[in-house]
Amino acid sequence: MNKVLQSTSRGQVTLPKNWRDQFDTNYFEANFDGEVLTLKPLKQGKSFKGTVESSWKEYKNGEYVASDALMEEYGL
Repeated sequence: MNKVLQSTSRGQVTLPKNWRDQFDTNYFEANFDGEVLTLKPLKQGKSFKGTVESSWKEYKNGEYVASDALMEEYGL
């Protein structure tokens, strides 16, 4: 199902409630590849800690796309 979502001035996007209700988690892994952004529900378990630690390491190393850069690139 496709849906157009609008981000706030801080770059936050709200997932529709009926989508969120399908998952037993409040955590999602985001992946940006070229022009594609994907979200994957992340359940707390063995892979959860590793994914969070990996994401934090990338963030600290500056390996992320800032919302300001995305907004500028797409004229938002």
